[in-house]
Amino acid sequence: MIRGILSSHKVRVCEISLTFVGKHKIKSLNREYLGRSGVTDVICFNLSEQDRIDSEGPLLGDIYICLTRAREQAEELGLPLEEELIRLAAHGVLHLLGYGHENEKDARRMFKLQEEAVGKHYPPAGLLGSGSQSGR
Repeated sequence: MIRGILSSHKVRVCEISLTFVGKHKIKSLNREYLGRSGVTDVICFNLSEQDRIDSEGPLLGDIYICLTRAREQAEELGLPLEEELIRLAAHGVLHLLGYGHENEKDARRMFKLQEEAVGKHYPPAGLLGSGSQSGR
């Protein structure tokens, strides 16, 4: 799925780490690097020299997924944990590519791409549509 997302954005060279952490670690990362309090489901750090969306050059980044929060969200939504983890990975990759959800238009675009990627990898996933708010 990640390769598919990267390929559709013409990323040819990349190095992405995907790390699963607990609530304590994600809360610490959230506070230390983003200045936010609380537990979140996914945090990404783009380590590339440029912002992405259609940029040239290698994509370098770290994605941290809170396994505990992912499990809670999957239960809340009545989804398999695997599907929610795939969704969070897609969400993280899209952030590394430069997508965001700071406003409604950008959020719709990002979540549409996210759900398309999930649906291709985890049929019949993608049922959450643009309402999926992974990364909140």
